[in-house]
Amino acid sequence: MNPKVSVVIPTYNRANKVGKTIESALAQTVADLEVIVIDDGSSDDTGLVLREAFGDRIRYFAQPNQGASVARNRGIEQARGEWIAFLDSDDLWEKDKLEWQLKALERFQPQCGGCYTDTKFFNYPEPRTLFQLAESSYRHTEEMGINADVLRLLVRPGGAGMLVCLSSFMIRTDEAKATRGFDRKLLYSQDSEFMFRLAMQTEFCYVNRPLVWFDRSPAEIRHVGVSAEWNRREFFLKDSQLRLEGLLRLDRSVPKRVAKVIREQLREIHSGWINLYLEGGQYGNARSAAWKAIRTDLTFNIATKWLLTWMSPGLVLRTVRQRESKRASGFTV
Repeated sequence: MNPKVSVVIPTYNRANKVGKTIESALAQTVADLEVIVIDDGSSDDTGLVLREAFGDRIRYFAQPNQGASVARNRGIEQARGEWIAFLDSDDLWEKDKLEWQLKALERFQPQCGGCYTDTKFFNYPEPRTLFQLAESSYRHTEEMGINADVLRLLVRPGGAGMLVCLSSFMIRTDEAKATRGFDRKLLYSQDSEFMFRLAMQTEFCYVNRPLVWFDRSPAEIRHVGVSAEWNRREFFLKDSQLRLEGLLRLDRSVPKRVAKVIREQLREIHSGWINLYLEGGQYGNARSAAWKAIRTDLTFNIATKWLLTWMSPGLVLRTVRQRESKRASGFTV
């Protein structure tokens, strides 16, 4: 008989951490579950450690290092449960996390096929939860509710406006398998892109309780293997551009107001390319990026920036550096 929930945990060289993550899944008050661990090419004896610690209490699969997207997609393929819950190998769950989500999904079915919860941080000094940090973008007013604005919010995957942590997310298995899974070309923002496509298929409900512990250790510790490229600014811009352009190509059913936010974000990515090219003295590329920004979402500021890349690129660069310096000092501009 198939389990109620399949827990998908991708891992890479975290033999010293993933055990606690698995324990938090196995300790759930919902006992009708399977834990699927996809070892993405670890070289630290992760497989041996997990076999000794958990034996047949988990389903363990090993593959060459290809990144979290490929690992999660394999987990989706192997899932036998009615629901899939994702859990990163350095995050933790409160023991009643799944119980609360199943309650919410039962309340809001068939309207909602996905559910997320609030999240707390560890290895990080921020005392507020994810929902509290995101209140300027969206306020969760009830203990359980439906977020009718989740598409717009998923356009921005990180920062203070971040709303859904993948380790808090549960989706109906047939919904997950109906998509093409996680986009393996994306490394930085594949989780929000995947959830955006799911939100095009079904609505999301939420549980307004912090039921997940999200590891926010320094990036150089968390981003390893294929994901080590995350730490480079050029990589972030390339990955974000690829994601946003893909969202615009989905189909005409993307609401106009959401498409507008996507174009605004894509304009900012092109603006980031302008800054990067100017810093490298690549003025031709900077002008090209400025023209792409104008064609994506024309504003007075971006038109002025494009003009100055022709007339005085040095002035643009000095302005950019001044703004970055003020941000670093805590000033707003």
